[in-house]
Amino acid sequence: MSISLHLNPYKLIMLWWIKSGLVLEQQEIGKRLAKDTSTVTRWLQRYRSGGISELLKIKKAPGAKPKIHDAAIAGLEQELKTGKGFSSYGAIVDWLKQEYELEMEYATVYALVRYKLGAKLKVPRPQSHKQDEKLVSEFKKNSGILDSLEKHLAQGKCVRYMCQDETRLGLKTLTGKVITASGVKPTVPVKWDRENFWIYGAIEPLTGQHFQQEYPKLNGDYFQQFLDWLSQQLAEDYAILQIDQAPAHISSAINWPENIIPLLQPPHSPELNPIERLWQFLKKSLKNELFSSIQNLRDRIQQLFNQLTFEQVISVSSYNFILEALFYAASY
Repeated sequence: MSISLHLNPYKLIMLWWIKSGLVLEQQEIGKRLAKDTSTVTRWLQRYRSGGISELLKIKKAPGAKPKIHDAAIAGLEQELKTGKGFSSYGAIVDWLKQEYELEMEYATVYALVRYKLGAKLKVPRPQSHKQDEKLVSEFKKNSGILDSLEKHLAQGKCVRYMCQDETRLGLKTLTGKVITASGVKPTVPVKWDRENFWIYGAIEPLTGQHFQQEYPKLNGDYFQQFLDWLSQQLAEDYAILQIDQAPAHISSAINWPENIIPLLQPPHSPELNPIERLWQFLKKSLKNELFSSIQNLRDRIQQLFNQLTFEQVISVSSYNFILEALFYAASY
C-alpha cells in the first residue's frame, strides 16, 4: 500500500474557514462544501492527529504489474505534462517505439494513458507567445499573494481575496456540440447581430461569493464605477483584488478605493485568473440559444446568476496556488 499527498481544495477551504474564524461549526462547513458532517469530522480528526500532511495523505492500492517499465512510464508522464502533448493515442504508440524501442498495442497504450495516467484528448487553450513563463511560475509560488495578505492581515483587517475581470455578451449565437443519432448532422439557428454589453465581475474563491454589474463597454470610466460599487458592497471589509494588466485596469486615472488593494497578475496570462472559468461556465449555458433582443439576453443572464450557487463558484475558482497562499497566510 503506497502513500501520497493529494491537494484536495475542499480540505484547504475547510482549514481556512476554521483558522480565519469564518465558519466554525462542522455541520455548517459540511453544508457549504456539500459534504456529509461525518466527512468533515473525519478530516478534522486526521488533521489533529498528524497535521496538514496527514490530512492530505491518500492511500493507493497496488495494481497489476505494468506492461511497460517504470522509466518509460515516467518519461511519458513528463512528456504529457509539458503542455505540448500528443495529437493522438497512435502518436504515443509511435513515441514509445522511437524513444524506448517498445512495441505496444494501441489498446494497451490507450488504457494506460486514459485511465492510469488520466490523460485524454483536449482542445488546447490558446496561450500568448508573449507570455513570460518565469513570471507566471513566480506568481503561482504565491510571493505576491502572500506579501499582500501578510501586510494587510497584520494590520488586523478583515481581508478577502478576490479575482476580477470582464466578459462581453451579445446577440451573436454561441454554438456548441449536441448529441444526435448516428449519421445525423446537427443544425442550430444562429444570429450574427453584434449588439452586446459587458459584465464586470469579481469572485471570492474561498466563499463562492460573486459580484457583478453590467456596463455598455470596457474602459477605465466604467471600471472606476465598478470599483466604487464593489467598495460599497465590501463595507468595512478589505479586498485584495487580482486583476490582469488591461489598459482600463492600470490607467493612472483610476482612483482605487481605500478598501481595495490591486494585485496585478503577469501580462498575457488570463489562465491565472479563476473568474475566467466562471465566464466559461456561464457561457456554456448560452450555447445554441437564440435571443430575440438584447433585453431577452439580459434576462437570461440574470436568471443564470440567480441560479448560481456558492458551491459552483468555489468549484470552478478554487485554484491550488490561491488556496495554498490563503492557508499559509492564515497559519501565521
